[in-house]
Amino acid sequence: MGMRSESTFEQARKRYALTVDRLAEHGLGRRTASRVGNRDQYWTSTRDLLDEAMRLGFVVRRPLPSNRRYLDAHRERLHSLTELGMEVAKEAHSDMSKFCDRVSDSIYKQHPYFRSLLNSLRDGPISCPEVSEGEVEQARQKGFKTNYWVDLAKERLAKPVTLEDEEKIHTTLVSFVRHRFKRLNNEPTSKSLSEALNDAYIQVALRLRGLGMGATDLSILSEWGTQLLLLDQSRYVPEFPRRNLIWLAADFLERDGGMLRRRTLQENEIRINDAVIAAYRDQSDKSQSNLQTPYLPIYQIRAKAAFDCQVTRNLVDLVIERMTNSSSSNNAHQIQLHLGTTRQPASEPVYRRGGNQRYEITIHSQPVRALDA
Repeated sequence: MGMRSESTFEQARKRYALTVDRLAEHGLGRRTASRVGNRDQYWTSTRDLLDEAMRLGFVVRRPLPSNRRYLDAHRERLHSLTELGMEVAKEAHSDMSKFCDRVSDSIYKQHPYFRSLLNSLRDGPISCPEVSEGEVEQARQKGFKTNYWVDLAKERLAKPVTLEDEEKIHTTLVSFVRHRFKRLNNEPTSKSLSEALNDAYIQVALRLRGLGMGATDLSILSEWGTQLLLLDQSRYVPEFPRRNLIWLAADFLERDGGMLRRRTLQENEIRINDAVIAAYRDQSDKSQSNLQTPYLPIYQIRAKAAFDCQVTRNLVDLVIERMTNSSSSNNAHQIQLHLGTTRQPASEPVYRRGGNQRYEITIHSQPVRALDA
């Protein structure tokens, strides 16, 4: 938000609005229609942002408006950066990488749920089974009951399931679905039941990892981790179909209670390069295309390479870009990106090259050139 050493709540609110406009113009965000008029627009977002900055130790703690009717009493109230906040503000202008590291570390220290999620991911990815509306409809037609959904969870979790785990899965599914539809007089639709089961499966995956949070908590925390490039997730890692995988994309430096360090291009480029080529070859062999070098969806290649290397999809995109421009250390292959006809899933970010979208990829082996005598 670009807060200076001192700022009134009203100044912070106006800068927040300007930031939203700027991000929307660059295609990095979207404006939402205000239901309270321009004078009060984004007041709750500004309050929440200041409250979080106070929690992280960047802003001196002061009262904030709890309700819109108290907003006028807070408009001219000054909010000041702490000494730590001033250091972080300088880094935001001079060293964005260091700024992100500092914010990541502060969130890790101040948010127990976020800390417990990252610590759990150190032991391996979290696999959240998912079912479609069609699967629910078919199960209903065949008369499948709770045990069917328990068995499906066991199949799609990325860990062996003990008898004790199986009992937890059964109990969680029954209690969650009953609670979701306790006020519903009629039988739930297949769509609403699939949504409930997917939320219940998230609860199951978290409980089996000893995490005391729910689907909404996981959504918020994984979004934080993704934006800070500390973790990533995808539904399109080939070995794990019909589930959302969440994996760690950072290292811990064991000091001061755990210092986070994002995995970088410099340290991982060659490994990611090889993983992209291996993913393309593997998926080419399994494709139905008659072409020697078939057009394959970028998002599937990217998901496989990112998971195998335990890095973010964002970093894989950067490596693919460098491979395409022949600036990568491996130039034995010719990479071509195409607009194609692939339908992009909503959960997967679109690959952008120079501002233009690309959906498909081909990789050709380059002929080895003989060395000059």
